[in-house]
Amino acid sequence: MKAAYAILRNGKIFLQSYSKATTGLWIATGPVHVVGGDCEAELSERIRGVLAGSEVDVPHPSQSEWKLIQAPMLQAVGVKSWATLGKGAKSVGLECESELVRMVPTSDYWNKGGRALKDQTIECELSSAELGHKLVTAFEACS
Repeated sequence: MKAAYAILRNGKIFLQSYSKATTGLWIATGPVHVVGGDCEAELSERIRGVLAGSEVDVPHPSQSEWKLIQAPMLQAVGVKSWATLGKGAKSVGLECESELVRMVPTSDYWNKGGRALKDQTIECELSSAELGHKLVTAFEACS
C-alpha cells in the first residue's frame, strides 16, 4: 500500500508522502507540495507524485529525529507547532492499493489529528482526471 496525507489550510493544499517504517509506524517523508485549492489538474499530478514517493521499510526514526520529520510540513505551512497548524486546518488521508485511491476525511483535525471519517471515504482511480476534484470533495466532508 502507498500512503500520503493532505492538509487544507488558508485556501492551500499541502501534500506529503507517508512511508512505513521498519516498526510498522507510518511517518511523513519527502518534500511537501503546495497547491491552490482551485488547481485540480495540478493537484491530481501532485497526489500521484506523493503516493509514488511512499515507501516501506524506512528506518524508524530515533527520538531526536522527530522534529526533523515534522519540520517540512510546519515550514511549508509557515507555523512553528502542530497545535498552530491544526487551527483552521482540515486533513484527508490518502491510501492507494492496486491503482485505487481512497481519500479518508477527518473530523476535529485540530485535536491531535482528529479521527478518520471512514464512512465518508471517497474512492477514485489513480489515473483519473478527477483525482484532484475528488480530494477537494473529500475536504468538504471534513468537520
